[in-house]
Amino acid sequence: MNQRLTELNDKYENLTYLDRLKALFEEFDPEKILVTTSFGGSSIVLLHLINKVAPRHPIHLIDTGYLFKDTHDYKQRLIDKLDLNIIDVHPRERSHDFTTKYRVWEGNSDFCCFINKVEPMNELKRGKDVWISGLLRFQNANRADKRLFETSKDLLKFHPIIDMGPEDLNLYRTIYELPTHPLQYEGYGSIGCVHCTKKGKGREGRWQGEVKSECGLHV
Repeated sequence: MNQRLTELNDKYENLTYLDRLKALFEEFDPEKILVTTSFGGSSIVLLHLINKVAPRHPIHLIDTGYLFKDTHDYKQRLIDKLDLNIIDVHPRERSHDFTTKYRVWEGNSDFCCFINKVEPMNELKRGKDVWISGLLRFQNANRADKRLFETSKDLLKFHPIIDMGPEDLNLYRTIYELPTHPLQYEGYGSIGCVHCTKKGKGREGRWQGEVKSECGLHV
């Protein structure tokens, strides 16, 4: 697998963002390619690129039940604009209700994320060969050294825009006149669940007061 990873990274590294996705959809069975999105601030760029390469390819949103109303509104706006094929994925009802009843995010945010994000994601991965995500190196230290391809157990993870910087994202959105998540105008640099997201630059508004910097999907 290590040799395969090296070959893929070397092959895709010098391609444009669009050509990386074109190559992936040619090299792998589209039915085995999993795409997820959070409809956060930078999500629109990857969604727009995928829509160019594979229109109507299923794109999954892990709806934790705690997303901002603005995020749901933004999702609908992008569906209308790009004709996206969005599939909402929910946690198990009883488990989710448990986190609500006991406000689990206040005492154990890792457990809350596991129930509402990681478990549903693990189900989505079954039977897939490649998982496309929109991680960016500049977002935090955990992501700074990631390459285009990495392994997640028996699954390949592909980060086609990992080397985009903030200026690249802004330029892309400007060129294609893409809508901005409304909470970004209010000072939210990163947007997750309502209980664990505050205003702040970059991801500094996520899980404030905790050492945590990831929900568990990408560690």
